[in-house]
Order: sequence, then structure tokens, then C-alpha cells
Amino acid sequence: MGDGHRLPVLYNEVGGINMSNKVVAFDRGAEFYFNLGYKYIRKGKLKTALRYVEKAVSLNPNDSFIQFNYAGLLSEQGDIDRSTEVLVNIVKNIDPDYLECYFGLGCNYMQLQKIKKSLEYFSIYLEKAPDGEFAEEAEELLEMLTMIKDANNDLDDEEIEKIYKIEEEAIEHLEKREYEKATRKFEIVVKMLPNAIPARNNLSLAYYYLGFLDKAIELAREVLSYEESNVHANCNLAIFYNKQGTISWVKRQVSIINKIQTDNEDLLYKIGDTYGGLGKHNSAYKTFRKLLTLDFNNPVYLHFAAVSAFNSRRYKESINLWEKLSNLDKGNMISDYFLEAAKSQLDVENEDLYFSYIYQLPKEEIKNRLDFIYKFIEMQGAECRKELANNKHVPDIIYFGMDFDKYFLRKLLYNKIKSDRLIEIEHVIRKFMLRDDVENYIKMESVFLLNSIGAKEPYTVNFDGEVRNVTIDSLDFPESQWKESWIKVKRRALHMMRGLYKRPYKKIVEDIWYEFIKSTFPEVPEIDDINVWAAALEYIYCRLCNAEASEHYLAEKYNIMPVLLLEKAELINNAIKSKFQCKKEKK
Repeated sequence: MGDGHRLPVLYNEVGGINMSNKVVAFDRGAEFYFNLGYKYIRKGKLKTALRYVEKAVSLNPNDSFIQFNYAGLLSEQGDIDRSTEVLVNIVKNIDPDYLECYFGLGCNYMQLQKIKKSLEYFSIYLEKAPDGEFAEEAEELLEMLTMIKDANNDLDDEEIEKIYKIEEEAIEHLEKREYEKATRKFEIVVKMLPNAIPARNNLSLAYYYLGFLDKAIELAREVLSYEESNVHANCNLAIFYNKQGTISWVKRQVSIINKIQTDNEDLLYKIGDTYGGLGKHNSAYKTFRKLLTLDFNNPVYLHFAAVSAFNSRRYKESINLWEKLSNLDKGNMISDYFLEAAKSQLDVENEDLYFSYIYQLPKEEIKNRLDFIYKFIEMQGAECRKELANNKHVPDIIYFGMDFDKYFLRKLLYNKIKSDRLIEIEHVIRKFMLRDDVENYIKMESVFLLNSIGAKEPYTVNFDGEVRNVTIDSLDFPESQWKESWIKVKRRALHMMRGLYKRPYKKIVEDIWYEFIKSTFPEVPEIDDINVWAAALEYIYCRLCNAEASEHYLAEKYNIMPVLLLEKAELINNAIKSKFQCKKEKK
């Protein structure tokens, strides 16, 4: 099911509130936060907007308009279940006559693939608002959903949901190249829903990747017996026949594909990719150019149009397209490589050079870069600096490595940068911290890394779409970013200390533990035994606050060995002693 039918968010252009041509007055505080949320929506910062709209909801929970727009924001961010709960609450408890809610519920249940529920609410909307704003769309969706219901053998939503879940799992296996697992699950879906065309197409692909070419062809032909003009099946057959070497059948399929007229982006992408896979680069170029007329700001379309231009020997056009990709997505790491390759073709043409239709660097170039990175990691500090001084491509290759594997390889690079204090790579780390697709905890690691190599504060970081300057002292380290074991240590210590110490012991313990995590991050020692660390945390509290509790008493209390307690306590003390101070407190 596509995601083109989301619950609408109904703001007007001046930030006011309009429903059925009536202005809805509400509490000043709620209005303030609601309008603030609207401003962030216009900036495209939906997460920030959601926080403010949630604040407005908490201040005025019975305002149906705020609630409706809250549901719309939740839907936009993919939280369909919560959005549905909000809409149901509106029609049941706040305003049963808020008709747009019924249309919204129809959209949400369609997103959740609950076909009968979706049909029910679109029908209610049309019954209550036959001339409503969304009546025409609701009628179209009803017709489409009725067809889907019939194709699904009129199964209940719960049964369909189970089948869709199996299909989603199969798709995940297919994407991970786990073709045998994918095949087994797609077979189940096809058996339960014989008319499930996408599942049949994917099953044929799975068999193709497993090497069962005859079975793949058979399944693709079965799809065409249901739906003669199915684009995916026709394109797949062209690829299958090409692999089989039956050239006359390939030509027949290509002639069928050539006649397809569509403005659907997904279908055009499939067609263009098929042309490229068959080596028909002129046709691929025309198709991807058409895709660009539909979405010129799509970096994948730009790259594939450039690849097809290059492969069809339109070198100047490919250069133009890759330059546009560089301007559109300044953080991409492929356009510079391809630009250089295309420009070199203008001087000395290599007739054997063709690029694959993949949005990544060629495999050979990836291998060369990874080989260099591992050699760089093994170099001595002086040799690294010499390489950085003499080879302008090194920072870009380091950046590529951090993006290629954000977890293992990036960690190796960070350790190398830290151990040799490679301040020359400071700009690479700062650039990495501004990306939307990098997890916050990695960005925090980056801040601590910059600090450790002597980079000057402040550090500019993109946290959840909000760019802000931070310093080590001011850096928030919310518990939501903590590992579960860190949280368990604090909770265990506070549980064991309950009733034994005066306030504000809880705040002090939390501050000690926070400072320890923050000071040792990202190399926080492994929490191998919760009780040992909790005992050590209580021991440090007692030492700092002159509370009477020996290591032997605490070791017996936590059922651990005193030597282990002292070992962990020393680690905590060394991490916090330069900053942490505590007033005296008696039991």
C-alpha cells in the first residue's frame, strides 16, 4: 500500500485556525504553543513541531482542532497507531461531528493495511459529508479498497495483517539477499493470496537470484496471465530472457516495454533500470530524463541520468548532471569521483568503460578506498600527517570510510584520530556531525573526539534536525541515549540506598553517575556486574559526603567482593574528581 494518503494537517497561512469557516478560540497558552509548532512545520522541522503541538494538547486536551492536527503530525511522522488513537478519542469523547476525523481514520487504517476498517470509515465519512472536502477522494479510495478486498478473498483484516507481515518479512530477506528465506515466505503469501501480484513478482525475482531461471520465468508469465500490462513482470521477463540468452524473446519484451506510457515514478524507475541492465543506454537516458521532469531534486534520478548519459557517450551531459548532483547534495560522496572519470573521457576516451546503475561508487573504487583506510590506520602519526599534506583526497576518503561503516570502521578511525591527535581531520568530523542520518550518540562521540584532539569549542552539531553550538560542559547527555546497563546501575544503587540517607542523596548520586558516564564517554568501561558498579557508586557517594559506610559493609550488602568494589570505585573517582564537589552530609 502506498503512503500517498496521509491524514491532512489543516493549518491556514497566517497560523490561525479554521474549521468549517469558524474561528475556534482557545486558551492563550495552548494557542501560543500551537502556533509555534506551526512555524516549525513550515520550516520542515516536524519533530520540533510535534513537541510544541504536544504541549498545546496538554494545555487544552479537549480542543478537537488541536487534537486533529496533532493526529496529522503523528501520521506524517509514521506513528499511525498513536494518530489513530487520537482520532478515535475525538469522535468518541470530544466532537463526534468533526467529520474530517472519519476520513483521517480511513487513511490511517489504509496505512495500517486494515482494509475493512478503512472501508468502514470512508463510508461513514461519505454518509455524513457527501459533499465534503475529501468526498471525491474518499469515493476513489473506496472503489480501490473494494477491489483489494475482493482480491484478498474477503479475508478479515486480522488474517490479511498476518499475511502482510509475512510479506514484509519476505521483502526484508530479499533486500538482505537471503533468497531462500525470502522464497519460503513469498510462497506462503502466494498460496494464501493467489492474486497477490507484487508477491508473485518478488517471488520470481527470488528464484532468479537463486539461479532457478525457468521457475522465475514461469512465475513472471503467471503474473501476466492475471495482468497483461504489469510493468514489473514485463521488465523482469526481459532481464530473465537476457540471462537465458534467448535474444528473440528479449527483443519481444523490449518492444512491449517501449510501448508503455506512464508518469508513475516507480514504474519509470523500473523501466529505466531494466533498459540499463540490458545495455540499452539511450533508452535508459530518455527514461531517466523523464523522471527528472517529475522530480528534479531526486539525487538518485540525477545520478542514474548521468550514468545513462555517460554510458551512451554523452560525456558533457553527464558532467552537467553530476555537477548538479554535487550542488544538490553537497554531502554525497560519489559525484566527485564520476565527474573526474567523465572529464577524463573528454581527453582520452576509454571505449570499454561503462558504469553500473547503482547509487554508489564502483566496487573497485570502494575496495581501493577501504584498502587505503586500513593502511592509514596502521601508519605512524608522522606518516599520517605526511599523507594528509601530500594527498588532497585523504580527508574525503576518511569521510567515505566513516559513512561506509558508521559503527566498526568509524570507531577504528576515531581511535586512530584520537591516539595520534590528528587535528588535520577536524573539518571532516565537524562535517560528519551535521548530517541528519548520523545517530545522536555518534555525534556526541564526535564532540568528545574533537575535544580530545584539541579542536576549539564550540562544536556545531545537528541534533534531531536542530543545529546548535555545544561545549563539553554544556552538552546534554539525555538518559534516552544511555545504554540499559548504565541506567540499571543507577537504579540499583538508589534502590539499595532508599531510606538510609537524607535528601538530596538521590540528586547527588545521579550527578555522580552522570558525570562518570559523561567524562568517560565514548569509552565508558563495560558494565559486567550491576551490583559491583552500584556498590561502587554508593561508596563514592559516602566518601564525598562523609557518610559512614565501609567497603566491607557495602560488599556484604551487595553480596560482592570488597576488592571488586574498590576497583570500580577508583575508576569512578578518577573520572569525576576534577569537577565533582559535594557538601558534607550525615546519616
